[in-house]
Amino acid sequence: MVLRRSGIMIGLRREFLRFKRAGMRLLARLAGPVVLRLSIGSWIKPRGRSSFAAGFADQAVIMPPLMRGLLALPAGRHMLRAAANYAWHYDRGSLDPAGPPNLGGNLYTAWTAPGLSFLHFEKCGGITVVHWLSQKFHPEQINPDDHRDLPPHLCHRTPRFAGVDPGRYPLIWGHYDLPTLQRFGPAHRVFTVLREPRERLLSLYHFWRSVDPALIDPELSFSVALAHRLSLQDFLACDDPMLLDLIDNIYVRRLTGRYATGAIADPLHADPRAALDAACAALRGLAFVGVTENLDAGLADFAALLGVPPPEGGLRANVTAENHTDPSGWFRAVPRASQTLAVAAALDNRTALDRVLYALALAGSPGRPALAAQ
Repeated sequence: MVLRRSGIMIGLRREFLRFKRAGMRLLARLAGPVVLRLSIGSWIKPRGRSSFAAGFADQAVIMPPLMRGLLALPAGRHMLRAAANYAWHYDRGSLDPAGPPNLGGNLYTAWTAPGLSFLHFEKCGGITVVHWLSQKFHPEQINPDDHRDLPPHLCHRTPRFAGVDPGRYPLIWGHYDLPTLQRFGPAHRVFTVLREPRERLLSLYHFWRSVDPALIDPELSFSVALAHRLSLQDFLACDDPMLLDLIDNIYVRRLTGRYATGAIADPLHADPRAALDAACAALRGLAFVGVTENLDAGLADFAALLGVPPPEGGLRANVTAENHTDPSGWFRAVPRASQTLAVAAALDNRTALDRVLYALALAGSPGRPALAAQ
C-alpha cells in the first residue's frame, strides 16, 4: 500500500514537472522575442527563439531561467560575458565611467605569450587597437596605471608606480614614450600605430575643441583650453614648451624622449638630424608598426605575428566629427577650421621630421615587412 502510494506521488511529481517545463517553454516562446530584444538589443530568428525557450525550460541547470535561456544563444553568452567583466571592474572600483569596461581585459582568457607594450600616440586609432587586443588578456594582466592618458612630458613615471612593477603585467599601454616602456618592460615587444602627421595634428586640435568648454579646468587642461582660445594658425605657432611636446614632431619626441618641457634648450631643435636618426633607429627596432589609414590589414598581419585570431569585421577608429553623439555629454559639435596657406605651412613645419617616420612606416604597411626587427 505504501509502495503504491509512493509510486503515485512520484508519478504526480513527474507529471507536475513535465507540465511546469511545458509551461515555462510556452512562456519563453511567447515572451522570448520581447525579453531578448530588451536583453541583447536585437530581434532573434525563430531558431534562436527555440534555443532560448529550451534553455529557459531546462531545470537541470541550476540558475535562473532567463540566464539559462541567454546562455543557449551566442549573442546571450557574449552579453553575459560583458556583464561579468563590467561587474568585476565595478566591484574593484576600476570602472571608468568615461570609457567602456572592455578596455580592461577579458575574465575568460589569459595571455601566455611574451609581454606586449603599446606606444599609444594620440588620435592614431589606439583605442580601437586596445578594444581588440585587451580582450586577449585577463584584467589582472593589464597594467593598472590610472595616469596612462597623460603625456610623458607632463607625468614622470618611475620604474615602479604605486609599489607595483609594471613589467609583471603582460600588457602595458598608454601615452608613454619608448624609453619609459623599455624601462617598464625590458622583455616586452613594443608596437605602435602611426597616422599621417598633419592629419593627426588637425584631428587633435579639433578633438580638443570638441570638448565642452564648460567642463574644462584651464589649470589642469591647458592644452585643451589653448585649442579653444586660439585659432588653428595661432595654435600651431604657439611656442609654449608643454604644448610643443604635444604638437611638434611628437613621433620623434616620444621615440627618443627629447622634450622641450623643462629643458634649457629644446633637444630636438638643437640637433634635428641626430633626433631623427635616433627616432628612425628606434622605429625599426619595434616589433610592429601599423598605420591608421590601413589599420584593418595591418592588424591582421599583427595578429598573425602574435598567433591570435585577427579582428572580426572592419575596425573603426574614434571619429572626432562624431564626438557630439557620445552619451557622456563631454563633447559638442564643432566646425572644421579653414585650411589657409599659412596653416598648411605651419602644419608642414610642425611635422617635418614625423613625416619621414610616417613614410618609413608606410613603406612597410600592412604588417611592416620593411621595418621587421632584425
